[in-house]
Amino acid sequence: MVNKTGSNGINNGKVPPDEKLEKTLHDFARRQLSVEFRLKELDRIYGYTISKRTLTSLNKKFQVPSVRKPPPLPVVTALVAEKIAEDTIGRHGPSTIQKQLARENGMLIPRDTIRAVAATIDPEGPERRFPGRKKPVKPRGQLKATGIMEEVHCDGHEKLGAKALMMGEVGIPIYGFRDHTGKILHLAVIPNDRCPITIGHVFLDFTDKTGESAIQLTFDKGTETGLMQALQQALRRLLWPEFSELERPSTVALKSTDNIPIESLWKYWLDYAGHNIKMTILDGHERGLFASGNPTHVHLFQWLWPRIVQQHLDLFQDYFNTTPRRKQQAKNLPTAAPEMVWNYPEEYGLERCGTEVPPGLVSELRGQYLERPREDVMRWVPDDFDEIATAVYKTIGEPPLHYSTGWSTYNSMLAVIQDL
Repeated sequence: MVNKTGSNGINNGKVPPDEKLEKTLHDFARRQLSVEFRLKELDRIYGYTISKRTLTSLNKKFQVPSVRKPPPLPVVTALVAEKIAEDTIGRHGPSTIQKQLARENGMLIPRDTIRAVAATIDPEGPERRFPGRKKPVKPRGQLKATGIMEEVHCDGHEKLGAKALMMGEVGIPIYGFRDHTGKILHLAVIPNDRCPITIGHVFLDFTDKTGESAIQLTFDKGTETGLMQALQQALRRLLWPEFSELERPSTVALKSTDNIPIESLWKYWLDYAGHNIKMTILDGHERGLFASGNPTHVHLFQWLWPRIVQQHLDLFQDYFNTTPRRKQQAKNLPTAAPEMVWNYPEEYGLERCGTEVPPGLVSELRGQYLERPREDVMRWVPDDFDEIATAVYKTIGEPPLHYSTGWSTYNSMLAVIQDL
């Protein structure tokens, strides 16, 4: 037989030091490489060409673990049980557990053994991981409330954000606040819904707008809510000294799927105008009206389209708050228009739970907790471009801010700006 490697069976190349060879062979086992690839890797890394028989001898010499010699069954059971417990969503099967134990614990265990052990610990696992299975439906509960401003829910909406539009750096994130009883309290477009300082200012905008502070603020888990949480806690300490954090938390962080009042709102927004706005924006991009690499295009988009979206958010808020909800037999909260419930809570068996925020307190909190002023974090474009765009918009007659004519207004403004 022709020796393709050029080795005569005696000169195997330079033999690596034992400490390196031992470490490498154990790493091969941890990565569960086949015998063929172990031989190739030894040749590639060290120029060390050996036979399968020599590899077997080296594995025995350095006590390299093998699935043919697994740990005792009690040890395997404990290791598999630990991995199943760590997998809180229950999506890891025998193959995944086998690889985890090999890489993390250096334990090589046959997959059939892991499958048998897992079957006794988690018998429903295979059915849960079955590719064609239907995910279990989240059980629906019933919302309850003592009154208005008892609990306010807030969240960001990124269907018009930069990642969703995929038009370069431009994007129009939205942040909203909704009372637990149903009324939309504040909707705003913001330059960055991942910035804690920006979210802090939006929260104070909401507080200033309503003039009230809620007993509890509920939001999704995320680093961007840290300063908002601190501000709500400060308001509670100042305005609700009778409540302790242990008895009634001032803030609660939930998974987004559990923050139902605000999460469910976004579907209504998308149906009302959100989907149409996104399709219109993307259509203009596809037609070449916007060039993501042109700074003038980027600034003009960020000057104009957030104004258009905010206009529709205001219209949507008015529409939603004045529209009665569909009657549901099992619903605990009122089905009247949210605005009516807000104005006359006593008529619906509710209380007024909020407390008035003293004049000047919002400004004081901005300066105390937020290191950057509001105008800095709410700035969409440089100040000099804002002045130019504002003047140009007036020059072209201040056309209505509607998504259907948004690109027409954009083109009219762009033509003037490029001639300046």
